[in-house]
Amino acid sequence: METGSGRRDVAIVGGGPAGSALACFLCQRGHDVVLFDAARFPRDKVCGEAASPQAWPLLEAMGAAERVGQLHPHPLGGMQLTSPDGTSFQGRYSRDRRGFAARRRDLDTALLAQARAEGAEVHEGTRVTGLLRRAEGVEGVEAEGRDGSCRRWTARLVVGADGRHSVVAARLHLGRLHHRLRRFAVRGYWEGVEGLGDHGEMHVGGGGYCGVAPLSATLANVAFVLHQREMASAGGNLEGFYRDALRHRWPRLWERLERGRLVETPRAVGPLAVEARAVAAPGALLVGDAAGFYDPFTGEGITLALRTAEIAARAISQALDARDRALPERLGGYESARRAATRDKFRFNRLLQVAVGWPDAANLLARRLERRPDLADRLVGIAGDFVPARTAFGPRFLWALLRP
Repeated sequence: METGSGRRDVAIVGGGPAGSALACFLCQRGHDVVLFDAARFPRDKVCGEAASPQAWPLLEAMGAAERVGQLHPHPLGGMQLTSPDGTSFQGRYSRDRRGFAARRRDLDTALLAQARAEGAEVHEGTRVTGLLRRAEGVEGVEAEGRDGSCRRWTARLVVGADGRHSVVAARLHLGRLHHRLRRFAVRGYWEGVEGLGDHGEMHVGGGGYCGVAPLSATLANVAFVLHQREMASAGGNLEGFYRDALRHRWPRLWERLERGRLVETPRAVGPLAVEARAVAAPGALLVGDAAGFYDPFTGEGITLALRTAEIAARAISQALDARDRALPERLGGYESARRAATRDKFRFNRLLQVAVGWPDAANLLARRLERRPDLADRLVGIAGDFVPARTAFGPRFLWALLRP
């Protein structure tokens, strides 16, 4: 088996938002980075495709904001939630903050191009099949090209940014499917959708929820999430299942969709939720979905990937710059920093999913927020990542939200 030339500082497995962002941040700090992805870009990715306003500062920091702007992503100024009985409320981001929606095949290609521009050595169509190890821990990867050639690459640190089914997490026995959450997502693209605006939509009820991300004035990503047991009737006809689910579970939305047309065959992915018992091991680290994914109801998945990459880059750079044998110990701070940055948002996300999972509670919440646009804006601000999630658990906010 051929060995790649030279030992790198960091080998990143996965070229999605987390992997590309990490490569950018590390190259900006002067580190030698090699990145592998099994796909050739552009490639599709099942996703809600909406990013919260806080994605922009992170894109600026990694040098990718101009590239993403050139995609002309659809601006999002807020979110609208519709409860099972049809009650809707809309929360707006602050005037100077806007999120966006963009096809992942375009967004991920732009971010990977930025990683190359920052100096990362990128190998597309190269699948990492295993890890190189020694007594001190991981020391590199084994990778296979599409032509069947195999190579070994050594690195001071290997980072798994390869998603929910991470090879790195699996080889280190760190990742597993969530023991309880078993949800699947099904996504389709619709052209000619009426009523699209500068806001994302969430329709709850029907045993799950359905998100609408406008990609233009008429084109929308329409994706729903259902429990695994609800997927049994799909059989071998995913498109028929997708249409029937929209028609019967979210009839108000279906009235708008049936006047348009489904322009691509739907795709499904799941189970969605995975967890990692640790996000760092000797010589290795996990970022993005590889470090845990919990069905991002509030649509923060892209922003979360960028943010955790920034946190990881800081920890990795400090450890590499120390140039001693304490690299694993120095990386221990990443886990606590990541937990501190995500704990309250994950709690908020789970609390909101529980609330809207009960039709009566979802209807009550929607009627309350319909009457209180200030609270709706606050809730959407938390979902948009620029209002601290911990404020959702304060007694004053909860009382304002729940009082008669």
